[in-house]
Amino acid sequence: MVENYSEDSIRTLDWREHIRLRPGMYIGKLGDGAAMDDGIYILVKEVVDNSIDEFAMGAGSEIIIKVEERTVSVRDFGRGIPLGKLIDVASKMNTGAKYDSEAFKKSVGLNGVGIKAVNALSESFIIQSFRDGETKRVRFNKALIVEDQEVVPTTEPNGTLVTFIADKELFGNYHYIMDYLEAMFKNYVFLNSGLTINFNGQKLHSKRGLYDLLSENMSGEGLYPIIHLRGNDIEMAMTHGRQYGEEYYSFVNGQHTTQGGTHLIAFREAVVKTIRDFYKKDFDLADIRTSIIAAISIKVQEPMFESQTKTKLGSKDIAPEGPSVRNFIFDFVTKELDNYLHRNPDTAELLLRKIVETEKERTEYLETVARKNLFAIDGAAIEDGDKLLTLSTCCTLYDKDGTGDQRLVVVAKLLPAAAEEAPYAVQDAKFPELPENK
Repeated sequence: MVENYSEDSIRTLDWREHIRLRPGMYIGKLGDGAAMDDGIYILVKEVVDNSIDEFAMGAGSEIIIKVEERTVSVRDFGRGIPLGKLIDVASKMNTGAKYDSEAFKKSVGLNGVGIKAVNALSESFIIQSFRDGETKRVRFNKALIVEDQEVVPTTEPNGTLVTFIADKELFGNYHYIMDYLEAMFKNYVFLNSGLTINFNGQKLHSKRGLYDLLSENMSGEGLYPIIHLRGNDIEMAMTHGRQYGEEYYSFVNGQHTTQGGTHLIAFREAVVKTIRDFYKKDFDLADIRTSIIAAISIKVQEPMFESQTKTKLGSKDIAPEGPSVRNFIFDFVTKELDNYLHRNPDTAELLLRKIVETEKERTEYLETVARKNLFAIDGAAIEDGDKLLTLSTCCTLYDKDGTGDQRLVVVAKLLPAAAEEAPYAVQDAKFPELPENK
């Protein structure tokens, strides 16, 4: 029987009900803390982001963070939330100072949602502001006020203290992994020169920004010294390692954009263009990017992310009246990276050597595939630029006499999705017997 659909079927949830019913819209997945992107870490990040925004505005150079069992406290020394708006900031949706770009020009949080989500998803949430010799404290349970203290005098320095315990009803038997939290806090100090984060008594600080970030995360020495460049609202660092593939760290307004976005796309393109132009050779982009380890950080006014978790930048422009993200990054990279390579010929030589070696390895691989081919479909030859899938037997193939250590490898190339018909027919194909010594 079809359920009756009428006016009575339509419900309007208040903000706290909506967050608790659909937490994924605000913090991604829930989780129990086993994964770095679980919701309990997003809650911590949302609180710390507000303190970072204060630092970015020149207020407070230290953030004290304590995590004991399930209790998290974050104390900053910023300007402090205006006391008369403390409840509104913590529990009224779409309330905040960051809608005014003059107050927070390049903030992480812009929607007035993050701290409210933490409040709604916590079984205990306490927010206290210290401002100009006065303080006010409010305690919530699942975003409902249970204690509202009056304004009283204080000798504490200006700033804000937030203490919360995530709700076990939602997150289950969760736990924080300290290594995950430390990695998050290190990224904050890498991106905010002059900031100190005191995490459970351990002081985290960085003098060299993204240079330190790459040094911290690289498994070994780079093939050449880390190239570290800074400009107004932009910073980059890069080298090449010995790993296969590409490794990037991208940030917007101090936010780790783990899924990249418009800034990372532009950065990858700009690096390729600059290197091609510098050496005056049309290198294959794969030969340039293979084994790269790089980081890019930019500041964007009123950034647009593709979700509340802010893992992917969608902004096309640096500012409402500013240049595009692409042009901003291209202008910086093509000028500064080119200048760096001219000023550092030893590094330029090592980079060139790496690209040439990668090109040689790629060419030799393609030649080996062609030479050792046992069965090829007519017209399916592998060419430069093809995207390849390689499959191999998991055990060794032996000759009839029991000797040999060969494997069977299948290489396939990606065909254009737009092709209406498969250009190669394989239904009647028969594989030949495996010859010896191939």
